[in-house]
Amino acid sequence: MKRTVKIISWALYDLANQFFALNVVSLYFVRWLTLEKGAPEILYSVFFGISTLFVALFAPVLGAFSDAAGRRRPFLIYCTLLSILFTMLLGLADNIFLGLLFFAVANFGCQMGVVFYNAMLADIAPRRKLGLISGLGRMFGYSGAIITLFIAKPIILKSGYQAVFLPTGFFFLLFSLPCLIFVKDAHPAPAGIVLPQFFNKKSIFIFFNNIKSIIFSSGEFPLLSNFLKASFFGLCGINAALLFMSVYATRVFGLNEAQIINLVAFSAFFAVAGSFISGLVSDYLGHRRTLLAVFILWIICFSCGAFARNSTLYLVIGGLLGLTLGATWTVARALAIRIAPPERLGEVFGLFNFAGYLAAITGPLFWGLVLLIAGSFGTKGYRIALLSLNLFMFLGVWFLLRMPKIDKNK
Repeated sequence: MKRTVKIISWALYDLANQFFALNVVSLYFVRWLTLEKGAPEILYSVFFGISTLFVALFAPVLGAFSDAAGRRRPFLIYCTLLSILFTMLLGLADNIFLGLLFFAVANFGCQMGVVFYNAMLADIAPRRKLGLISGLGRMFGYSGAIITLFIAKPIILKSGYQAVFLPTGFFFLLFSLPCLIFVKDAHPAPAGIVLPQFFNKKSIFIFFNNIKSIIFSSGEFPLLSNFLKASFFGLCGINAALLFMSVYATRVFGLNEAQIINLVAFSAFFAVAGSFISGLVSDYLGHRRTLLAVFILWIICFSCGAFARNSTLYLVIGGLLGLTLGATWTVARALAIRIAPPERLGEVFGLFNFAGYLAAITGPLFWGLVLLIAGSFGTKGYRIALLSLNLFMFLGVWFLLRMPKIDKNK
């Protein structure tokens, strides 16, 4: 019963996090900025990239420190509360600059919290059920996406995009509380001992040398090195698609606000199924093999989305995209834990998120640059931008194929 409470509390954080990820990152902030305020998409890409760059710099260091300290919960609490505060402040921003600034800080807190949240999975999940428990978290997350959409829809239609940010912060807090309260660190180090031991010249040199070895020495760390490279390229394409999917649907297919909300809700239903099914499948077939199949599905999604000519076909693609999105984080998170040494989980997730954050900078900037070049083609420019994301997915597939085969969970 105690483990069940911890697992459910942990999974609820995925639900809470989805309020920010969907309402702020994917949907309404970018629409407020570009459609309501008339700002160019590249401006959003730049501020998102700056915020993510700071996360990329801090995540591996603080992840390694949390390993040494055995304390991930305090970091999760502080980062979550920071994100919630500035999400609520977004509802009060009266100009574009303030909005971008509040968004950058809120995104920093949210993304940093995910580093420690992911690492806590190893403390609550039996090794044989990593995929299943990871999938349960994502299933809660996309269930939260459905809840989010139906809560936000009347607010958006009545009061506009900015009105949704204050309730988003409230629900983020509400659903994150069980994880912040009930999921505790399994083996915390004695207070006051770890900090001076970790932050000295020798320890910091060893830490950065380890990072260099993992990323660049594929012969010494073939699993981690190729996994991180595959994650980087795959997430370049995925992040760009998620950030601009609502704008794409409006520009290319002419969908209105209600239609977009319905489309995202439709995709979220499939994401719930994808999270649960992929968790079971990856535990049975192997996480690497399953992630390879997921990346191939992304290539199909981008290609079909780029050539689709009517909203009915796009609805089918939306369902496939939801299924694939739910599987992506479920399987990648389980694979990271599968190949990481238990004593270095925080560091590995810091690096995994580091790859994701660099991808979150590169992918959207790539999208923005493609649109700057192909903007004169009108809606065809958007189709070209979406199709070009397949370049990243093909590179991700190539690095996954370079990973040495690992046994399925025993």
